[in-house]
Amino acid sequence: MQNKNSKIIAGALCIYFIISCFTPNVMSQIGKRKIYGINDVREIEGCHETWEWMGGLETFGALSVEYKRKYLREEVLDVTLSFYLNSNDVRVGILVSLSELDKVRMKLEAFYDYEEKRLIYEPVYILQGEPGNSLTYSDEKSIDEYLAKYGLTRQDVKEYLEYAIYDVIVKTWTKAHLTELYWLERWKLKLCKVTDHTFWFEEE
Repeated sequence: MQNKNSKIIAGALCIYFIISCFTPNVMSQIGKRKIYGINDVREIEGCHETWEWMGGLETFGALSVEYKRKYLREEVLDVTLSFYLNSNDVRVGILVSLSELDKVRMKLEAFYDYEEKRLIYEPVYILQGEPGNSLTYSDEKSIDEYLAKYGLTRQDVKEYLEYAIYDVIVKTWTKAHLTELYWLERWKLKLCKVTDHTFWFEEE
């Protein structure tokens, strides 16, 4: 009897995994549903009127939403999701403070291609100075010097990307939409294609 129950449970789990593999991952869901799904995520800044937000998207062609600072790690200044009118692609932006005193910030971006189901990590760059009046550094020498100065490795940089995508976006989406399990949705997204351009540098 116990053996029969174990087989039933194992069979049910197999069916569940097969169904899950053929359902869209979190980033595909976010890109397709846009504000209609994001409004359910309480960690997102503000509650957006869907008709007004969609009207703005039609006007500008792209719009962003931000996560509330209180839900982010102390040094993470910003995590944003950007949406596009004529596609279900999603852009993720992460801004990390390397030194509040020196006014140095690190900008990371990832782009989710809905059609290709591909996650693209875009090149890292450094901003120094007041917001809106900053010097931008994107060459390899400068990036490595700034990372060394503030005690970061290249692996640390990639972990900030992983943090924003998995520990912020995937986790809050699955919590808001109770039909998904975080570990399963994380696994499904990790199965998608990844192109890592984090350390592709401009010519000096």
